[in-house]
Amino acid sequence: MKEKYPKPTASLKTAKNDLKKWGYCLLENAIPKNLNTKSMERLIEQAEAEKQLNIAYEDGSKTKKWGEFNNKDASSGINQRVWMLPNKGKVFLDILQNHSYADCVKQIVGEEFLVSSFGANIAKPGGMAMDLHTDQWWLPDPVSRNEEFLPSGSINRKKFNYKINKDILNNKNFISRPAVSNVLIMLNGMSKENGGTLIVPGSHLFGRHPDNILDKDIFTISAEGPPGCAIITDGRLWHGTGANITQKNRLALLITFCGPQFRAQENFTMGIREEVFLQLNDYQKEILGFKVWNGYGRTGNPTEKFLNINNIEVGELKI
Repeated sequence: MKEKYPKPTASLKTAKNDLKKWGYCLLENAIPKNLNTKSMERLIEQAEAEKQLNIAYEDGSKTKKWGEFNNKDASSGINQRVWMLPNKGKVFLDILQNHSYADCVKQIVGEEFLVSSFGANIAKPGGMAMDLHTDQWWLPDPVSRNEEFLPSGSINRKKFNYKINKDILNNKNFISRPAVSNVLIMLNGMSKENGGTLIVPGSHLFGRHPDNILDKDIFTISAEGPPGCAIITDGRLWHGTGANITQKNRLALLITFCGPQFRAQENFTMGIREEVFLQLNDYQKEILGFKVWNGYGRTGNPTEKFLNINNIEVGELKI
């Protein structure tokens, strides 16, 4: 019998069940419809302005896969990315509220979490599909007591904690817990044809990362949904951006969340503009990293609740 993989749903209960079983869900109306429309309009304006000013970051081509960050040709790709969206319009701050997608994120990373990155991906016609990967490649895998392992600081996007061998393939007992959840909001809809995210359903429970050679023929499906729908993933899920073979751009917002004890991809405490910081409410300050978590992230006194963007700490003193 053919598996019934997740379909777009407005039911949070169904979405959470899909997330648990398959490692992803498709949540309709993840943000209000008017917010979806306004954020798409603002994104298009911002992206066009960055191109005109020659500061756009573009990757992906017929020979270069998306996601292979390389500043040498960052302005010559097909795929345009817009980074650090909290600085680029109040509408993006409005997306960082407790919308329905947050309930699904909490199921993965818990009651407290950080925004690891908040950007946009404009997938234009042409280019290649991205390699399958997980969003928590940096998290050390579990090891047995006497097992040789790669030290945490030696892990990178191409080198993980293990060698592909029989023990890993047959691993049934140990698995990393999820530490990341990714929310991709489909601003103008997503289909197989316009480069919908490629997914290996259930791969969040495989207990390992994908291997380009070993898993080159693995079964994938394309995430599809209408405007405003979000694909929400468990950080262990194997996935990658598909290739857009239509004649229109596909626009999406990507918000990656992580547990509060992990380092974020975008350094919001350094990068948020002062006038933007002054607009933030406490919830936004918390998820952008301005709240001290159990003494971590502080600039001095561990009992402080929130950081200020212009924190003035005590310097060298003499009596």
